[in-house]
Amino acid sequence: MNKKKLYKQSRQRNMNEERYHGPLITNEVSLGYIKVYPWIMLPITIFLYFAGGYNDTVGIIKALFFICVLINGFSIMFGLFNSLVNRFKSLTYILIGLVAWTVLISSTFIGLLMFTTDGSPLSARTVYDSDLSLIYVIPMLLIFLFICGFYAWYYLPKNQGKIWAINRWETYVGKKKSKKQERLFNFGVAFVAVMLAPAILTGYIEKVFGISFGILITVTFPAVMVDAVYAAIYIRKHPDYDELN
Repeated sequence: MNKKKLYKQSRQRNMNEERYHGPLITNEVSLGYIKVYPWIMLPITIFLYFAGGYNDTVGIIKALFFICVLINGFSIMFGLFNSLVNRFKSLTYILIGLVAWTVLISSTFIGLLMFTTDGSPLSARTVYDSDLSLIYVIPMLLIFLFICGFYAWYYLPKNQGKIWAINRWETYVGKKKSKKQERLFNFGVAFVAVMLAPAILTGYIEKVFGISFGILITVTFPAVMVDAVYAAIYIRKHPDYDELN
């Protein structure tokens, strides 16, 4: 019995080492995410449903966050039962991907509010009445679609050997590592300075921060979503991979 258990654990460790994850994220998505992130996102999405959806005569914002609340609420209930998580692993990974989508929606909506703010109280009318809303929403949607396709391309079998330099940092040693990090840090400082200087001078810092925050979230979180979908596909071929105890 002990030998069988040790063999299963050894096999699972080997499979954990084998599963490819795409660029940008350090570690692949795991089943344990279902135990944490829905609990964080549920109160946030409930708040945005009532606050961001206040005076929503069109219904788009309320409908969007109602879906987010349902996703996180169902994920919390589902994650309470390890037996369900282990039995329906593909579904668990899909739920994790959807929870990551709710993070994306909530964060970009906050960025939208900052971008369209005119000093009035928080409500859906602020978004609907602003001429800046489409200037924010359309680019974010296009970036999201492009980035999802870009990350998915890295999961094709012929591309799984390609690794971004940012994912190889832990392999750099000595001066090469320090110079690489120094150049990246200097570039980041220069980029932030260029973005913030005009905003501070003109009083539009909230708008610049809002669109910068939206772009950052839209570029990064699809990596988690795509990896969750890939994990759902992978687990069907390797059912012993990843398991909650």
